Amino acid sequence: MLKIGLTGGIATGKSTVSTMLREAGFPIVDADVVAREVVEPGTPTLEKIKLAFGPDIIVNGVLNRQRLGEIVFQNGAELKKLNDIIQPAISSALIDKISFWRLQNVPILILDVPLLFERDYDKNNSVDKIVVVTADEEVQLSRLKTRNNLNKIEARNRVKAQLPMTQKIAGADYVIDNNGTIEELQEQVTALISKLKENSSAHGQS
Repeated sequence: MLKIGLTGGIATGKSTVSTMLREAGFPIVDADVVAREVVEPGTPTLEKIKLAFGPDIIVNGVLNRQRLGEIVFQNGAELKKLNDIIQPAISSALIDKISFWRLQNVPILILDVPLLFERDYDKNNSVDKIVVVTADEEVQLSRLKTRNNLNKIEARNRVKAQLPMTQKIAGADYVIDNNGTIEELQEQVTALISKLKENSSAHGQS
């Protein structure tokens, strides 16, 4: 099974690419979905977050994501504290999901991981190839302000909280430029699918 790591920067369009790949028939393991699952009401991870950030972070048993975001994206130490709690739980859940798809004998599995480089999924054979979806920073900021109803400072803080796009591009096997139209993006994804299938065939023979 060829494991493809899909990543990008915030608001570069990675989720759109992930949807296109899903529609093309590829199984997707989405780290964002896993991240929500590990903090569902009653989970040990949610209790750890409550202890670390206080009871006000929970409303009616549910994590107040907006409040948590306001805390961690303005303070690097708080963001690290959150990641130290949540990332081990996410990693464990991802391993379980990868094992499931391996048992299904799928030739290619897409791992949609926003913090792929930040969490070292590019190391230790966690993925076989890496796809990075990129966009110019001004495009990111514009999309982020519109999508999340943020001001420019808030949007820039979220962009700066991630690894610079230049470093992600440097670690990529395939780069998709999403500064253009949705049609141009689809063309690049179609070309990527052909390359992944070729790679999968070679991977299976090796």
